[in-house]
Amino acid sequence: MIHSHSECERLPNTKHQPNPNQFIMTEFKMLSTRRPLLPGIVSILIVAAGLQAQLIPVPNGSFESQSGVGQPFGVNILIDSWQKPAKPAYFDAIESTFGIFWIQTAGVFVDNNPYGNRVGAQAAFLLSFPQVALFQDYNTLDWNDAAPTHDFNAVYQPGKSYKLTVGLFGKNMTEGSQLTLSLYYRDALDNMVTVASTTITYTPAGFSTTPPLNLQDYEVVVPKVRGNDAWARKHIGIKIESTFGYGDGYWDLDNVRLEANPGGGQREL
Repeated sequence: MIHSHSECERLPNTKHQPNPNQFIMTEFKMLSTRRPLLPGIVSILIVAAGLQAQLIPVPNGSFESQSGVGQPFGVNILIDSWQKPAKPAYFDAIESTFGIFWIQTAGVFVDNNPYGNRVGAQAAFLLSFPQVALFQDYNTLDWNDAAPTHDFNAVYQPGKSYKLTVGLFGKNMTEGSQLTLSLYYRDALDNMVTVASTTITYTPAGFSTTPPLNLQDYEVVVPKVRGNDAWARKHIGIKIESTFGYGDGYWDLDNVRLEANPGGGQREL
């Protein structure tokens, strides 16, 4: 469990896109001035205009706060909007042997050697110990919340599908280390219940450190929600967790995006 110099720097001391809807409605107006439209064509245009993916805001989704400016190595272990899990029992030995504290295993940092596709000035990191995680839902508490802010107030709406996208990059880890992205809900006992997940496995070839570096997008997809699904109408939760590793490297992450697809992502009309 020897940490590289790069990892140590993660440890602090304590082009405009066209609007599809506008295009569809312009075509609609042009057609309607030339000849009457069949009812079926009108229906197709209206339905297509309503089937565009809807971006759901994720508080602090680009990890801009708290700021790492002025902090040792540009790292801040205090992250707004995201909660960290409680320390697992196994980590007591890590703390006493290596002097790495659980609170230091995740944080944000100023990206001075930047990823080309990073959003904003900062990104987040997770050391590759098992159970190191960041998560966010309707009732989570960040580092200074006395009570939930309920800022992330999205629910699984019947008839819609959902897609989570996160930019990731793994560095200096044992091959086979894993990170899991998941969308979840909380049951009546407040347990996190996974709806869908994606596991990313680290390989040196898959995450080449030859410049220039770019974060790689990974997705989690929840199919069309049905009214009788256990998660229907429940609040959405996002979790990013190191699920296997030895703490000898880290995962960098940024640009957490969540979108809903009306019609469950179906385009067949």
